[in-house]
Amino acid sequence: MGTESQRGVSGGERKRTCIAMEMVLEPKILFLDEPTTGLDSSTACSVMQCLRELSQQGCTIIFSIHQPRHSIFELFDTVLLLLQGHTVYFGPATKLMPYFINQGIPHKENENPADFALDILNNVNSDLTAVDLHIKYRMSAMFVKNEVIVIGDPYDEEVCIVQKPDRSLLSDFFYVSQRTLRNAIRNYALLTWQIAVAIILGVLTGLLYYQLPRTTDTGVQNRLGCIFFIVVNQIFSTATALEPFIKERALFIHENVSGYYSITTLFFAKLVCDLLPMRVIPSVVFSLISYYMVGLQKTVAKFLVFLLTIFMANVFGSAICFFTAASMSVFAVALIVLVLILVIMMVFSGFLVELNSVFSFLRWIQWVSAFRYAYNVLVINELRDINFCLPNRTDVCLVTGSSVLEKRSIDHKSNWDMWKYFLALTTIAILSFLMSYMKLLLIKKKK
Repeated sequence: MGTESQRGVSGGERKRTCIAMEMVLEPKILFLDEPTTGLDSSTACSVMQCLRELSQQGCTIIFSIHQPRHSIFELFDTVLLLLQGHTVYFGPATKLMPYFINQGIPHKENENPADFALDILNNVNSDLTAVDLHIKYRMSAMFVKNEVIVIGDPYDEEVCIVQKPDRSLLSDFFYVSQRTLRNAIRNYALLTWQIAVAIILGVLTGLLYYQLPRTTDTGVQNRLGCIFFIVVNQIFSTATALEPFIKERALFIHENVSGYYSITTLFFAKLVCDLLPMRVIPSVVFSLISYYMVGLQKTVAKFLVFLLTIFMANVFGSAICFFTAASMSVFAVALIVLVLILVIMMVFSGFLVELNSVFSFLRWIQWVSAFRYAYNVLVINELRDINFCLPNRTDVCLVTGSSVLEKRSIDHKSNWDMWKYFLALTTIAILSFLMSYMKLLLIKKKK
């Protein structure tokens, strides 16, 4: 349908697509609000001809329209004219002009019935008021013929039954996933810049902390600073996911209310085909560049732990963006709230401030800080099996990585000590997704 950088389809094609979307569920009654607005006369006639063919197939189509041309007016079956809230005509389109002519209202030969009706409503050719026209209509045989007698309560659930289409959840998931994946691929600008940002951040990290020495003067502090910088830039870089979620919010509400698919279908399609795949490539690119430029321990196992933690940090960032977008419809407000959440978590990572020195009523925030868990995993992964030597005596290694971890009150003696932080990071990401799902369920939905 087109993006911000690509024009896509024309206005007429967009109108026909919107109508086609409403026809997917084969409704018995279709309501349209000005389906020809913004279209040229030829395209408008084409759209109305399409609607005419649909009505002949058994679908009742009700719509409002402004200034239709004569060829379009001839396609109408029934016309309703309203003036100041009063019905002044409701009957066949072919009898509109004869009805008002019989009321003594002058007309021009070969005049467009739509223009003739608008002149009447605007009091151009007649001195009759809205009340006069309404009284004349109620006194006509047309009103008696159109009078409807409603039997029973129209709001009774047993009377007003909406038949939902018989489709499987798997079928819905397949088509929504297909569209989600295509939209992610077609948004090449976002995908390209995500990879470009991963490359830039990887190179920048590598240049700032190039081949860190294993010395007591800079080797320890720079490693801690490097790991903290990596965690921060990886989580904050996921903020690019916020705007697409905000833009898709209105579309999701419309399609969910229309019955195209359920919230569960959208949630898992977004998770499987957009959030996770879009975080894999940037994580791999960043890790390959930064890990070896910085000079962290060059073992396959430690690199895989590093890569997995970077990926999970990205997933958490996407999850918190998803939750923020589900909670707020205004991009600027959502961005402010997102930054606020991430900054608070970052402060309680354990790098910027000694957590034991913080007020007790604020100290609990450390347990929900994804920055803290990601930081601890990477610090343990790098420092647990390393020694730091004097800068002028590389054979004298007085400081061990374990002593640094103990000084910072980070549990590290067993493998579980490292993986429990990773499990906590994963748990926070999953909880963020669950909160997003619950928020989608609670969104006030109306077409």
